Amino acid sequence: MVLFVLFFIVVVVVGGASYLLGQQRIRDIAAFAGAHGLTVLGSDWDLDDRGFALFRAGNRRYWRNVLRGQWGDLPVAYCDYSYVVSDGKNQNTVSFSNVIATIGMQIPQVRVSPRGAIGALAEKAIGAPGIRFESIEFNDRFDVQADDDAFAVELIDAQMIETLLGLDHRYHLVFGPGDVMVYSHRLAVPEIGALFDATALIVQRIPALVRTRTVA
Repeated sequence: MVLFVLFFIVVVVVGGASYLLGQQRIRDIAAFAGAHGLTVLGSDWDLDDRGFALFRAGNRRYWRNVLRGQWGDLPVAYCDYSYVVSDGKNQNTVSFSNVIATIGMQIPQVRVSPRGAIGALAEKAIGAPGIRFESIEFNDRFDVQADDDAFAVELIDAQMIETLLGLDHRYHLVFGPGDVMVYSHRLAVPEIGALFDATALIVQRIPALVRTRTVA
């Protein structure tokens, strides 16, 4: 009986702390939005999955702290996104910070993910899966998968490679079909601005050759 009471107290304390942290994050993100002229939409996500596999992962999915507006001249949306993986009585929640920018054209999807330590070692030793580029540093750091390999090589040119190598090592990217998404495992609110900046820079670096060959 004593153990049950202690367990109940722990659950209540943990749940209460989680709730308070969640409420503080809502306030902090609202302040961030106000400082940058973004509109706060709460949990009102109306953009479906945008063709992103991440937004179809897990058994349940949640979009919270949704923001919409312009970052400079770029139309953007932000969300705290989570998905839940259930296995019997066990549940695991994975949470991300996501910025999505409309690029005004339809392109084959290209996914750029940072390699973990094992993947980086495998790439250096024997060559890991993914498209190869001229930059050894880039190949060591990133795994690139695409619906069209030739298009991915055009998209990730020398300037784009330089830009991606300058990003925070936690960032993942998805180009296409109609947007660019830059995301990371859940970031603290003071780090979100850098995620917006990275997204804007990446969209700016899309090669002119790619823009002229795609259909708006």
